[in-house]
Amino acid sequence: MRVAFVMWPAAAHLYPFVPLAWALKAAGHEVCVVSHASIAETTASMGLTPVSWCDPNSIPVPMGPGRPYPEERADLARITEAMAFGPDDPDREHWDVFTQFYLPSMWDFVPFKGDPGEPMPAMDGLVEFTRTWKPDLVLWDPCVPGAAVAARACGAAQARWWTAPDVFCRSIDRFTEVTGRPGAPAVENPLVETVRPMAERYGVEVDTELLFGQWTLNPQPPAVGPDVSARTLPVRWVPHSGQEVMPEWIYPVPERPRVAVSLGLSERQFMEGGWNHIPALLEALSTLDVEVVATLNKTQLEAVTTIPDNVRVVEFVPLNQLIPTCSLLIHHGGMGTVMPAVANCVPQIVVDFVGHEISATASGGRMGRSRYSLGPALSRYVTETGAGLVMNVSDPSADEMREQITRVLTESSFQRGAARVHNDMLATPSPAEIVPVLERMAAQYRHPE
Repeated sequence: MRVAFVMWPAAAHLYPFVPLAWALKAAGHEVCVVSHASIAETTASMGLTPVSWCDPNSIPVPMGPGRPYPEERADLARITEAMAFGPDDPDREHWDVFTQFYLPSMWDFVPFKGDPGEPMPAMDGLVEFTRTWKPDLVLWDPCVPGAAVAARACGAAQARWWTAPDVFCRSIDRFTEVTGRPGAPAVENPLVETVRPMAERYGVEVDTELLFGQWTLNPQPPAVGPDVSARTLPVRWVPHSGQEVMPEWIYPVPERPRVAVSLGLSERQFMEGGWNHIPALLEALSTLDVEVVATLNKTQLEAVTTIPDNVRVVEFVPLNQLIPTCSLLIHHGGMGTVMPAVANCVPQIVVDFVGHEISATASGGRMGRSRYSLGPALSRYVTETGAGLVMNVSDPSADEMREQITRVLTESSFQRGAARVHNDMLATPSPAEIVPVLERMAAQYRHPE
């Protein structure tokens, strides 16, 4: 069969599905990755066929939540107010991540409350390609919901592929609940109003399957949550990223513990500032009998005056090479960082700006510092499973950091927690094991023209 992956053009969205794409290829299926031309070279370096959905000059460079969208955000603020979240309502976190980060990422390609007659070059190109290439199955990134329209327009089976908490479905589940009550406020469904212009353009009905796929593939651990109404199939996360020649210093593994510090490629690419805790973190590590590998760039090191003797700074090293040699990973709470630690039974410390709001304030293509959008959910996962601790860096203290690092390195409970989540991951079907399921479901759900 033919399988098209459609994704928002960022490496963090590409890397997680590469093992599944290769499992499909190894089973004899044709695979391509449809996205913006800006990610084509990286896609090809993964051994996958990139397809650009349109001339890159015909649409702005995708910026997601880095674009201001003042009128659209004002509309969302009005809808948010009508939702009347309570002060301790856990759904407020999901709603804020969905509306402030992920919805604006969709608007790079499909206009919010747009006119079906408006130009949509990326989505028009996507429909043209799917009608020509005729995939049997479209696996789509929820940040590109127009892919579901393209799949229906060409008769392909279609499913969402998502690698983080499903705040998309949880938020709309809550919206449906609130607006379905007697006397509820009459406000627009923001996901429907995002998908509707393209759906009307191609004569496609906006229904639940269009919004959330005929099913969803999600490799995140179920314990991360939240519970959603969407039909979800589990698949094992296999850590993968861009690869480089393995550095000579990685092996042999040092006798003293090795600690990795990785604070997120996307964070330093899209966030403005927020690295003031790094000097205190390096100070805390400098007095411990550990070897530190810190994947930090110049921007992140601006406030650092001296690199401690036990710290090796490298701008990038693939985590699948580094983490197996480590006793602890300190990171920002991204799924692409959590899961290599889970895969290798390594305890974790998640840095989090506790007390800050989750918000996206855009300026010049970058966002003002807030809590990392997935930080709270992943922090809960790490702590509730006993696999690590959360480090509050809102008011950084080297002494408190040192105490937490020492605890995770020396207390056996954290190693047991790391082993527990590792075993949970191994109980999930691998990409190779899920391929026959996808074959059967694609045959069942596709409707060729």
